[in-house]
Amino acid sequence: MKTMIAFGLVMLAPLLAVTLRRNSTNLHPLSELDLASAESRPLPNNVNVRLPKPAALLATKQAQPLHDLLLETIEAEIDPDRRSEALERVVESVSDSDLPVALASLAGDVSPGAAELSQLLVRRWAEKDAPAAAAWTSQLPDGPLSRAAREQIAIAWANTDLPAAADWVQALPEGVGKQAATLDIAYEAARTEPIAALELVSTLPPTQARDDLLVHAISQWSITHPTDATAWAMQVIDSNLRQRLVVAVAVALAEQDPAAAATLAASSLWAGEEQDRAAVSIVQRWAQNSPQAAASWVAQFPDMPSRDAAVSNLLALWVARDAEAAKTWLSELPVGTLHDFGIAAYTQALADRDRTLAAVPPIWGM
Repeated sequence: MKTMIAFGLVMLAPLLAVTLRRNSTNLHPLSELDLASAESRPLPNNVNVRLPKPAALLATKQAQPLHDLLLETIEAEIDPDRRSEALERVVESVSDSDLPVALASLAGDVSPGAAELSQLLVRRWAEKDAPAAAAWTSQLPDGPLSRAAREQIAIAWANTDLPAAADWVQALPEGVGKQAATLDIAYEAARTEPIAALELVSTLPPTQARDDLLVHAISQWSITHPTDATAWAMQVIDSNLRQRLVVAVAVALAEQDPAAAATLAASSLWAGEEQDRAAVSIVQRWAQNSPQAAASWVAQFPDMPSRDAAVSNLLALWVARDAEAAKTWLSELPVGTLHDFGIAAYTQALADRDRTLAAVPPIWGM
């Protein structure tokens, strides 16, 4: 009998070993529910171990791939086009609810890839929920990350709700970050609401960036309301800035009414670089449709560099369209510096035209 029992135990041992191996291969990671139930179960008295909170485990599990694995996907691409595509895929892979977690995981990384990914994620968040993105940004310490994030929010918010974006930026603490965000919103606004852009930026301290935005916005305004834009520009106290603004109005006006633009430039601009630039821009636009009228205006200029620049541009365009008409105009000019300079400019324009024609390959059979 004892021999039979012993024999049976010997036969069962391999079966038990196989069964245990099979069960061990079927083990799987604990789910969130498993972790919660494990935490609630009392530990044996002889085990001195404390289980971490399930949320901490899940946060570690989620934050690590967002910060490391996704960045590795981006940085593995060397080709610029493929890298841009990889960035887009990574941004799309993060759900709306995970945007704060993803941005928090990237906040401590100063690498270029992390900075670029953070900006794109903030931009997407701002397009979905600008107030929430702005609230998150307000908790960041002042620095490159917070300024870059505000820039993305400003651009996205200005395109969806300009008044709300303006209220947000005006409530920001004073500093470089507020000025940059204000300019971002104003540039977006200038395309459709240039008056709002001018009002918004007028509150900023004078800088080159502010003045450039004012010039851009008033140029946009001049396309539809040149008279109002001119009146606004003429009220600016800073004389140098006022000159730049009048030039912007005159150049924009030249697209619709070059004669009025010429009058504005001649009556409101000082002799100098700004007037020269305006004259050249006006002549370039005027000569497209009426070179004879543009030539008559240029002939009234005093002997100055702006006249020479305008004549050169006029004849370059006129010779390409109708060299004989340009030659006739020159022949009717009285002897003097304008006539002499015009002949030289005409000769140069002819040479440039001939070189251009010679460079064009012939079309056989035509």
